[in-house]
Amino acid sequence: MVVQVGISSILLAAGRGERLRPLTDLVPKAALPLLDVPLGRWGLRALERVAPPVVVNASWLAPAVGRALGGGGVEIFVEEPEAYGTAGTLKALESRLADRVLVHNCDLVTDLDPADLLDAHRRNGAPATVAVRDVDSGADLLHDGGRATGFVDRRLEQRPGASYIGVGVFEREVLARLDDDRPLGLGETLLKQLADTGGLAVFPHTGYRADVGTPVSFLETSIDVLNGRAPGPPRELPGRIVQVVGGKAYLGPGATAAGGTLGPGAIVLAGAHVRPRARVEGAVVWTGVTIASGREVRDAIALDDRDLY
Repeated sequence: MVVQVGISSILLAAGRGERLRPLTDLVPKAALPLLDVPLGRWGLRALERVAPPVVVNASWLAPAVGRALGGGGVEIFVEEPEAYGTAGTLKALESRLADRVLVHNCDLVTDLDPADLLDAHRRNGAPATVAVRDVDSGADLLHDGGRATGFVDRRLEQRPGASYIGVGVFEREVLARLDDDRPLGLGETLLKQLADTGGLAVFPHTGYRADVGTPVSFLETSIDVLNGRAPGPPRELPGRIVQVVGGKAYLGPGATAAGGTLGPGAIVLAGAHVRPRARVEGAVVWTGVTIASGREVRDAIALDDRDLY
């Protein structure tokens, strides 16, 4: 007899990544190369360690998500014709879920240990627990004494309170509150309902957190990984870190850089080249791009035809 094991965690990777364009025009958000390691691998490692089996949802460029994150028992759940939204995904998978499910945004790089979040959730007895950080503006939730007391739609108002960082635990029973409708976002549906009824616990996190949602945050997080400020890569880097005057740089597989062209924080991704008399500093040279002699790239992402700041 085959025993079906319920899904214990979901890596949310179906979004289009509009704010990351043009990077996400050809590469899905979950596969963006942080030092040539797919971005979604950070969250996937955390989920595989504490809450297997893991499902990764995908929609935009779904085959590329599968190539970046699939294998090793990870299921890719393709959402068509468009992404379902976080709540829509939970509802679509409701019958296959374990009694408790952990969700993690694929664009989040954090040192939060999901095991600590799960422990807190078991102790507090709430139907759901979400990881948050306190903010002076742009809150998603108001909270007191470890419980959310209200939901804030930050598209309409900016208030101090707590910002949901993209990791949460939900008891399967709470999904009965959701309509089977898609796309369906998490905040305005499930989080709002739970906050309004006292059923949402909050778990403050004060450590490292990077929401890789824009080209600027992609650049900053890449440099954080290079310099050890962010959690280390979930697998061995395919390239190598090199010492340069003033700090570190990274050369991906098949990448080359002429002597003296790299400054601190230079990240040259796979197959890219930096020609003599060029200069790269505090910047990412995109996969396969060549930086011609005389071109300088600082504090930017270098594409073939332009620099993104």
